[in-house]
Amino acid sequence: MTDKLDIYIGRLQHLPAAPTVVVKLVALFRKHNLEVDEIVSLMSQDPSLTAEVLRSANSAYFGDDDQVVGVFEAIMRLGLYKVYQMAMANFGATVLSFSRNVGGIDVETLWRHSAAVASAAGLIARKVEEPEALAFTAGLLHDVGKIVLGAAEGTAYAALAREAVETGVPLQQAEAKRFGFGHAEVGARLLAKWGLPEEIAVPVRFHHEVGWPEPVERICAIVSLANFVAHAAAGHEEGKQNSSPEAAYAMSVLWSGDEDLALLLQEAQSEMSKLTGILGVKPASATAPAVVGARPAPALARVSS
Repeated sequence: MTDKLDIYIGRLQHLPAAPTVVVKLVALFRKHNLEVDEIVSLMSQDPSLTAEVLRSANSAYFGDDDQVVGVFEAIMRLGLYKVYQMAMANFGATVLSFSRNVGGIDVETLWRHSAAVASAAGLIARKVEEPEALAFTAGLLHDVGKIVLGAAEGTAYAALAREAVETGVPLQQAEAKRFGFGHAEVGARLLAKWGLPEEIAVPVRFHHEVGWPEPVERICAIVSLANFVAHAAAGHEEGKQNSSPEAAYAMSVLWSGDEDLALLLQEAQSEMSKLTGILGVKPASATAPAVVGARPAPALARVSS
C-alpha cells in the first residue's frame, strides 16, 4: 500500500509544492508558549499572506477606522487564531484552485464543504479542549485526496462518481474498489509527504471510518463528527440526527455524558456563518456534490461523503 500510494502521488507532476510556511505555522501552534513575534517573522516569508491579513484587519467587518500598517498590529486586532484560520484558508484555496483544470471536481462546492468542516472541527475541538488549530486544519484538508484522484484520473473520476450514485455505493468504497485506496488514504499520504503532523494526516485518513487509533482518537472523532455536522448544516433532514452511528460513536469518544447533537448543529451553523463573514466563503449548498456525478450529501441518518 505504501509504495502504491507513493507512486500514485509521485506520478503527478503539477500538484502544489509542499507548503513550507504552513508546515512551520502548524508547528508553532503545537507549542505551548506561542510568541506573536514568531508568527510575524514567519508571515514575512509569505507576502501574499501578509497582504491578505492586512486587508482583513483593515476591512469594515472589524469595524475600526484606524488603519493597520504592520503585521504585528494586524495580529493584535484579529487575534492569533483568526490569523491562523486565514493562513490555512489561503493555503486551502491555493490547493483547491489546482483542481480547476481537473475533470470531475466542482471546486466551489468542495471549498464550501471543506471550510464548513474546518469551522465545525474548530468549534468541537474548543468544546472538548483539544487543539483547535490542528482540528481546523485537518477539517479544511480532509477531502484533498479527491483533488489527487481527479488529477490522476481526469474525467474518469467523475464517471466513477456517477457509477457510485447509480449503484448506491459510497464514493470512498467505489474508489477503493477501483484504485485499491480512496480519497481519504491518498489525501492523508499527501499531507504526510508535505510534512504535516499525524494529528492532521491521520484524521484525514480515517474521516470515513470509526475505531480510530491512539493517540489521535479524539481528533479523529472531531473531524469525523465535523464532516457529519457540515453535511447536516447544509440543509438535510433534521430530526434524524441521532440515528447516525458514526456521529453517535464520535460523540461517545468525545463526551462522557449526554451531548445534544441538535444543539451542536446549531452552534456549528453559527460558527460557519462567522467564517463566511471573515473569509468570504459562500454558504454550503444542500444539493451540489463536491465531485461531479457524486450524490448529494444524504440525510442526517447516513452521511457518507
